[in-house]
Amino acid sequence: MNALEPLFVSPWPWVIIGAILVGLEIIAPGVFLLWIGLGAVIVGLSVLIAPELPMAWQLLVFAVAMLGSIGIGFAIQRRSRISLTATTLNRELDALVGRQAEAIDGFSGGRGRIRVGDTSYTAESEAPVGAGMRLRITGRTPEGGFLVSPLQDGDQGH
Repeated sequence: MNALEPLFVSPWPWVIIGAILVGLEIIAPGVFLLWIGLGAVIVGLSVLIAPELPMAWQLLVFAVAMLGSIGIGFAIQRRSRISLTATTLNRELDALVGRQAEAIDGFSGGRGRIRVGDTSYTAESEAPVGAGMRLRITGRTPEGGFLVSPLQDGDQGH
């Protein structure tokens, strides 16, 4: 009989080790301790369900649960990183489409500058635009500026 085997007759050593590893993840984030700790908790639950589970089987369950939880963790991180990057990177200005702006100066050749809040941006318009005109932002240009059109009488906006 192995000297450690009596220690693993109860599920509590596994649960305690798992809780300690999860707690250490808070202190040292990104070290995968969360997933290893989750694997240990899964073994603790397995021993709770099947108390006669031999230590060799407990270690096998731990290895499988740990590797499985690390794989799931990688998948979760990859999915969250892609969705966050895809939805927010360089997209803040798109939120201005539909808002009102003011022409800083008259547009020349269909191009000029507009003010939204306290910031100015380049803009293009097919209609003539004079200094101080109220405009609606209708889209983005390939160069990163805005497409604008003069507000119609009675046009309410943001």
